Amino acid sequence: MRRLVPINRWLNLHGLPLLRDLPGLRRLPGLAGLCDIRDIQIPDADQTRLRASLQAGQACFLAPNHPEFFTDWMIDKELSARFAPRLACWATHDIVNGMGAAMQRFWLRNNLIAQIPGSGGAAAKQHSVAWALQGHGVLLHPEGAVNWHADRIAPLYQGVAELALDAYSSLDEQAATQRVLVQPLLWKLRFIRDESAAIGKELAWTAKRLRLPLDHAQALPQQLQQILAALLAREAEAAGILLPEAPYFTRRRQFLATLAQQLDQLTPDSALSLPAPRRWQRAARESEDRERKQQLKQGLAAWERLNRVDETAYNQPLLAQEHIAECVKRIRQDYCRGTLRDTLNAYCPRPPGPRSLQLRVPEAIDVGRWLSEHPGADAQALIQHLRQLMQRDLDLLLQQLHQTRPYWTLPNPLYQAELSDA
Repeated sequence: MRRLVPINRWLNLHGLPLLRDLPGLRRLPGLAGLCDIRDIQIPDADQTRLRASLQAGQACFLAPNHPEFFTDWMIDKELSARFAPRLACWATHDIVNGMGAAMQRFWLRNNLIAQIPGSGGAAAKQHSVAWALQGHGVLLHPEGAVNWHADRIAPLYQGVAELALDAYSSLDEQAATQRVLVQPLLWKLRFIRDESAAIGKELAWTAKRLRLPLDHAQALPQQLQQILAALLAREAEAAGILLPEAPYFTRRRQFLATLAQQLDQLTPDSALSLPAPRRWQRAARESEDRERKQQLKQGLAAWERLNRVDETAYNQPLLAQEHIAECVKRIRQDYCRGTLRDTLNAYCPRPPGPRSLQLRVPEAIDVGRWLSEHPGADAQALIQHLRQLMQRDLDLLLQQLHQTRPYWTLPNPLYQAELSDA
């Protein structure tokens, strides 16, 4: 892992000074970093707070926000190199175990733990608790799947809370005084310069790749709206759903409500008590009717794609360039499939231009103290508390960055005041 640190910093993060900015060369891997992060700014107070959480004699479970695929792990590795060289990290089992025996050995040597659904994950949880209790730290991404909403903390998975509570219970049984902490981490990436031209090129390429109309004379937010509206119309046509002339989010809400009704009609009564989309997943898995199974899978895929466009992330009067760039990445990951370029973008999405990373370390949650203040609370309550803390501190960070250099600058054609007030 120590040998990989300089490789990560050169190939994935920073690239090579001077060469990384030469026209015609700046996009080449090895010259510009794949994540193109030019500097990482962590205030001294936040560094001190993180070191205090990771010190020997206490169990620490780290919970970073997780808005961007590939970049997340590269930042995790840099944090590990600086603050916790023996840190263990979780990843999906498809990565750890699904790329052959040689790659599995590589990931395991990098202290990567496979997230295995169901009872198969029990051993990973036990190992993680034991590793954290030894004082090395364990990092999980509680946001789960990447939705490309860097300013909005998505609903969190409970894994980090479950592990922390398990560790506390283990210590409580032993009457140990060791502290158990859940340490949130927040990072925000901002473009170093105006990247309108590069974002415009990616919008144009995406529209051409998906055979969608696009008025290149319009401003970037209007171009994004055109692509989102065209994709919604395409999804509605495929599902046989008629939508009225209305603002984007109103039509999207109606589409999702009608699609849910369609999927429920294909779902057995015995599964309707389950929450969506679990009931549709179960119906698709158990159905013996091939046509019904296909309809459920197609409808569920459309539901998941459109739900990744978080209304609260984009329904505001002004947008930032970063919002448009991240939304285009999500569109490409959801809809652009089948070519080598699509595959490379899915596994290693390249940003439109160089960025600066702002990293903050909020106060850690002392699990023992939190339980004493909330007797009988469970993992769901702890994860909700964690999400509130992360969103509060992320909002504060964004306000500070906006005051230093304006962030929200682009009029937003997706904004609907009546939805914001609802």
